Amino acid sequence: MSKHDQFSNFFYPKSIAVIGVSPERNNLGKNIVMNCLMFGYEGEILSVGLKKGVVFGQQIYPSVEQIDRDIHIAVILTPAKTIPGILEQCGRKGIKWVVIESAGFSELGEEGRSLENACLDVAKKYGIRLIGPNGIGITNLENGVALPFIQLRREISLGPVSLLAQSGGVGLSYLGFLAEEDIGINKFVSLGNKLDVNENDLLEYLIHDEGTKIILLYLEGFTDGRRFIEIASRSQKPILVHKSNRFKASAEIARSHTAALFTDDRLVDHALEQAGCVRVNTMDDAMDYIKILTLPPLEGNRLAVVSRSGGHAVIAADACAHYGFHLPPFPEEFLKKVESRLRANVIRLQNPLDLGDLFDLEFYEYIVEEMLKREDVDGVMLGHGYRRGGFERDASRNLILKVEQLVDRYEKPVALFVFTEAVEMGYLRRHSNIPIFAAPENAMRAFHLSHSWASRRPSPVEHQAIQDLDPKGSEAILRKAAGEEFLLLKDSLDLIKRYGFEVPDYRLARSLDEAVEAWRSFRGPVVMKINRPHISHKTDLGAIRLDLNAEEAIKGAFRHFKSLAGNSELEVLIQPMVIKGREIILGGHRDEVFGPVILFGLGGIFVETLEDVVWRIAPINHEEARRMITQIKGHKILSGTRAEKPSDTKAIEDLLVRLSQMMVDLPLIREIDINPVTVYAEGKGALAVDARVIIEH
Repeated sequence: MSKHDQFSNFFYPKSIAVIGVSPERNNLGKNIVMNCLMFGYEGEILSVGLKKGVVFGQQIYPSVEQIDRDIHIAVILTPAKTIPGILEQCGRKGIKWVVIESAGFSELGEEGRSLENACLDVAKKYGIRLIGPNGIGITNLENGVALPFIQLRREISLGPVSLLAQSGGVGLSYLGFLAEEDIGINKFVSLGNKLDVNENDLLEYLIHDEGTKIILLYLEGFTDGRRFIEIASRSQKPILVHKSNRFKASAEIARSHTAALFTDDRLVDHALEQAGCVRVNTMDDAMDYIKILTLPPLEGNRLAVVSRSGGHAVIAADACAHYGFHLPPFPEEFLKKVESRLRANVIRLQNPLDLGDLFDLEFYEYIVEEMLKREDVDGVMLGHGYRRGGFERDASRNLILKVEQLVDRYEKPVALFVFTEAVEMGYLRRHSNIPIFAAPENAMRAFHLSHSWASRRPSPVEHQAIQDLDPKGSEAILRKAAGEEFLLLKDSLDLIKRYGFEVPDYRLARSLDEAVEAWRSFRGPVVMKINRPHISHKTDLGAIRLDLNAEEAIKGAFRHFKSLAGNSELEVLIQPMVIKGREIILGGHRDEVFGPVILFGLGGIFVETLEDVVWRIAPINHEEARRMITQIKGHKILSGTRAEKPSDTKAIEDLLVRLSQMMVDLPLIREIDINPVTVYAEGKGALAVDARVIIEH
C-alpha cells in the first residue's frame, strides 16, 4: 500500500467506530456521531461505550470486538490510561487506522509519556497508524467525516482549503474564520501530540490530494524540520505556515558569533522561504492570504487602483510603493470617458483613480473591465463603500457580482475592499464568491503575497557536484581533536582549506625568537593571534595584535599574550596582514530541528551589532547562494559604490556552496565561524582570515 493510499484510509473510511460514547447528556463522544450525521457522512457509524443505551437510534456496543462486521477506522475518546488496552482490542479486531482524541499524555509529563510509549508498542505490534492523541481528530467535507468532539458550526462548507493544526482550539478558530468569510474547507486534521502520524506525513498527502488547492498549517514545533522543507519545496500548491512558539524563554550564553546571531524564529523564516512556503504570524494575515489565493495569481507588479474614497486611494498608493508595485498611467482617451461621467469635475484623474464624484455604479463595472483588458495591468484593487439602508445597496451588490464575473473572464485578480456595515458585509460574503478585504493595506499586503507566490522559486535541498573537496582529510582533523570542544585556530584554518577556502599563510611560534623569525619570513607587517581554541572575540580580549612590522612590536605582543596565558603553554599564530577588502561572515550550525544550516552576512567586529544575516538549510545550490547574497540589507555594499568596485560575489557564492557541503559531510562540526572573510573586487576572489570550529560530541 502506498503512503498516499495509507493516509486516504483516515479521510475516506467505509465505517467508523466511535469509542467513548454513552447516552449521558454531557457525553462528548456523542458529538462525534452527531457531527458526522450533520455533515452527511453516508458510511456506517458504530458507537462503543461501557454504558448500555441508544444514541441517535443506534445501540451502544460494549467493545469493538463485539461488533460483528469490519470496522475501517476507530476514534477513541476515553481516559488516557484506558487507551493502550483499547488499542489492543482494535488490533485484534483488525482495525489499522485509529484517531485518539483523549488528553493526558506527554503534555502532562513522564507518566503520560509512558502511556504514549505503551500505545506505540501496541500500534507497532498490530501495524496500526495513529493520529493524536490530545487533538480533535479529522474532518473531510468531501464525504462528511467530521470527528471533532466539539459540535461544529453548520456554516462550515466544502472548499479548497485544507488545514493541519497542532492545536485543536486554533484549528476550530480557523474553521470559524473561514466560515465567516464563506471560504470552504476540504480537509482538517488536529495533529495533537503527533505520536505517530505527523505534519510531514499529512502535508505530503495533501500536496497530492485533488480536492486540496491551498494548504494552511498551524504549528508550535516541527517534528522534523528538514523533511518538512524537503516535502514543501516540491509542492505546486501554496503552503501557508502559521508557526507560533517563536521566542526562547531564556537565552544561552553564545560561544560563537554564529550562536549569538542564531534565533530559532529567524531560521524558521529563512527555511520556509527556501521551501517556497508563506510564513504568517497572525490569524488575520493568514485569512487575508487565503482570500487572495482563491483568486487568479498576480503574475506581475503592475496594478490599477480604483477607489471611491480619495483617502483610501492615497493609502493604497503608499502601500503600492512599500511593496514595490508599479502604477502605470491610464490612457488619455479612457480618462476623458471617465471625466464625462463625473458630476463636478473636481477630481484629478490618474492612477490611483479617485471616483468619489462618480455615482453611476454600472460605469464602475466598465472601468474595472477596461483595466483588466490592459496588457500593462496585472491586477486591480477596487475600493467601494455604501450604506446597507441607502439607495445604492442593490446596485452595489450587483457590482460585486459583476466584478466576480470579470475576474473569471480575464483570469486576473481584483482585490476588493468594501466599507459598509458588518451585517451587510456578512451578506456580501454569503452571496458572492469574491473575497472582500477589510482595508486597502490588507488588500495590498495580500497582493504582495500573491505576486511572491506567482514568482516563487523554491530551492530543493540538494547536493552540488564539487570536485576539489577533501572530506576524509577534514574528518581526520576533527577526530584528532576528539574529547576537545574546540579546534585550534591552525586546525580550523587547515580544515576549511581542504574545502577550497583560500587562507593566508601562517607560522606558529612558541618563543620570542620563533615569533621574530616568523615575522622576518613574511617580510612585511603581520598579525599575531593566540592559537587557543576557546577565544571567540579576540579583539575584545586583546588576543590579537594587528599590523606589526618591527621586532620590538613583535616581542611586545608576544609578552602580552604570555601574560594572558599565565602558566599555560603559549602558542602564537602569525600571518601576513592581508590587503583590505569587504568583510563578510560565513557560519554553520547543527540545528536540532533542521539539521545542518549555514549563515551569511556582513562580517568583522560589528557582525553581532548589525545582525544583518540570512540562514539556509544545507546543502544549497548556486542559485540559492545568490539569493542569500542579495537578501541581506547590506547587499548594496557588495555591489560597489562610486569609490569602490563591486565585490567578487561569485567567490562568495562558491564559498557558500562549499560551506553548505562541509556541514553535510562533516557531522562532527557543531558550529563553525569563518569571520572575517575578506572579499576583493570582482574576479579577485576572497580570503578566509579567521575560523573557529566547535566540535560535536
